[in-house]
Order: sequence, then structure tokens, then C-alpha cells
Amino acid sequence: MTPLRPPYYYADNVHYVKLPVGRVPRPVPDNLEAVTSRSVGRVLFVSDLDGTLLRPDATLGARTVRAVNTFVSNGGLFTYATARSFTSAAPITAPLDLRLPVITYGGAVVVDPVTRRPRQARLLPARSVERILSVAAVVQFVEPILFVVHEGRDRVCWLADRCTPWMDGFLAKRRGDPRLFPLREWAQVDMSSIFDVTLISARAPLVELRDALVDVASECHVVFSEEIYVPDEWWLTFTSPEATKAAAVRSVQTEVAAERLVCCGDNQNDLPMFAVADVALAVANALPEIREVATEIIGGNESEGVAGWLERHGAGLLAASD
Repeated sequence: MTPLRPPYYYADNVHYVKLPVGRVPRPVPDNLEAVTSRSVGRVLFVSDLDGTLLRPDATLGARTVRAVNTFVSNGGLFTYATARSFTSAAPITAPLDLRLPVITYGGAVVVDPVTRRPRQARLLPARSVERILSVAAVVQFVEPILFVVHEGRDRVCWLADRCTPWMDGFLAKRRGDPRLFPLREWAQVDMSSIFDVTLISARAPLVELRDALVDVASECHVVFSEEIYVPDEWWLTFTSPEATKAAAVRSVQTEVAAERLVCCGDNQNDLPMFAVADVALAVANALPEIREVATEIIGGNESEGVAGWLERHGAGLLAASD
């Protein structure tokens, strides 16, 4: 990776990734005894969902449900960190015994899984949102989707008369979603209440837009990646600089007083939390740059690799927490 503008990094002419100031992804100590030793105290285990904890068909396997729930019922600290909304993640993760705050929207919103209400939201600077909207207005085949905190909950907003085929696909998968809130004009929402701006299209128009918004990267966390389930569908996402999985994971870690952190992931937005983890586990199907910086490469999501790791090492994490 070569620096774009510290603390931003640019990988393979494709992805912007925001990392904690002064930190870069690095292999953390690979001696599991350092984390499973009784002397280290409580250990928080955090897993990404899509491509990691979930199987390729975006479901939880019975082995995974059993491994996670056994770990939690024995006193283990477990949560997930996903780019999904809680509305999207909750039905899929319903079989899991989730007791800790969960991390959604890539770190932008932390939700209490019991009350189902947001605990924390990291908002974008209004000037950044306005700049993104103005540039997007002149790029063909691209329309913004705004994720907004409105009346105490998250909403998904778009201009109803300016849908693209990519937008139609996004909305078709979310029919009946209570977050959907179509607009006649952007003035209907408060620009200072937005925590995510996402643009979905083919790669070329998003590259054009991304390159025109390099100035915005200095005050946003930006991720550009291919949709994991839809080849050739690309997402360009802007969130607050504090809206990373790393920042959200640290927040939960502080709340539960965990001394050590184990994280599992597969994709670009997992790099920040890998950078702050004591043990970083990449599933076998992870991107090469994720595998490069992992402490350990575990089984792929098709074989429920996270469950396998918990079966082997979960007891050690519990002993460390005693």
C-alpha cells in the first residue's frame, strides 16, 4: 500500500481505506497464548458478517450458531461488525445469543440488539455531503443514497424521480423495509443528520466520481469495493472519519472492559479493526490484502471457519477472561 494522504491509504487503484492515525495494518503477535493466557483478562471476539461469519448464501450455519451461542452462554464476549444495517442484519443473526452492542453500517452506527435502538451514530460533515451531492449530479448513471438519522432511527433516502438500474436493484431487495424514505428534493433532509452517503453503479462512473472527490477524502472515511454477492456491481461509500469498525470496536471494548481483542474479517472495511486487534483472523476466502496482514488464516466461510476457530480456541478465551 502506498500513502494517498495520511492517515488514508490507497490500494491497487481501487480502494480508499481510512486507518487509525499513526497505525497501519500489520501482523499482530501470532502467539495465541498471548491472548488466551489467564493473565491477560477479558477478551472481546468480534466477527464481520458477510463473507466471514455468514456462509456464501448469506445465512448462518448450524455449526456457527452452536459455536457462538456456546461461547456466549459460557461467559464469552461476542459481537459482530458489519456494513449492513441492523434492519438487514437482525433477521439473519436472530439465532445468535447477542447481548453486547452490535456494530452496523461499517462502524457508523452502534445498536443495542435488545432494544433495537441506535446507541451511537457518527455523522458526516454537512459540507462533505453537499460536495458529494453536487459532484454526483453531473456524473451519469450514478445517484446518491443517503442514510439519515431521522426521528430517532435510521432512514434510507433517495430522489424518487432519479432512479438508476443500480438503484432499482438496491430498492427491490429492500421492499417493505421500514427505513425507506423517498424524497422529492434533498432539502427535505437535514444535511447535518447524515451518517452515510452510498453510490452504486458500474466501476467506471464511480471511479470518475471518486477521483473528482479526492478533496472530500481528507474529512471522510471512504471505501470503494465490489459487492460481495453481485459481480460487477460497485459501491462507493462515504462516512465520518470516526465511522470505522476500529473506532466502534474500541468503543464496545471499553464498555465491556475487555483487555484484548480478537477480530475476524474478509474485506477492505475490516482492515481498520485488524489494525487495532490483538489477534486478526482472515477467513480463507478473504481478499489478498486482508490475508497479508492477518495473524492467522482460518477456514473459509463456506466451511464455517469462524466456528471452527471458536471450537478450538474459545475455551482458552474464556479461561483468559476468568
